[in-house]
Amino acid sequence: MSAMRRGWDAPLAAWFAARGWKPAPFQRETWRRYLDGESGLLHTPTGSGKTLAAFGGPLLEALAGGAPMAPGEGPRVLWVTPLRALAADTTRALTQTAADMGLAWTVALRTGDASARDKR
Repeated sequence: MSAMRRGWDAPLAAWFAARGWKPAPFQRETWRRYLDGESGLLHTPTGSGKTLAAFGGPLLEALAGGAPMAPGEGPRVLWVTPLRALAADTTRALTQTAADMGLAWTVALRTGDASARDKR
């Protein structure tokens, strides 16, 4: 999927604008590269917007695929971090963002003390 067509990131740009935000250039570049099938490493300071940079590509991909999925269908997002507090905040942010975009995604949280069943 080539992200170079006009308005390719309009859904996320509108979501940002509704909050009084503007996507950072590195976020838009990350989304574009994801949609173009690239992979890589994102390195930027804490609080700069890495979460939405990494999550935006899959969001845009899902939105371009058609109608929102029913609860329990589609991808599940698993965010891996050694910091429990950060994981909880990230889980809330990803869940809310997906819901705001009309995607009924399940965002799972796993910590070191999660059950063996949950870790599987």
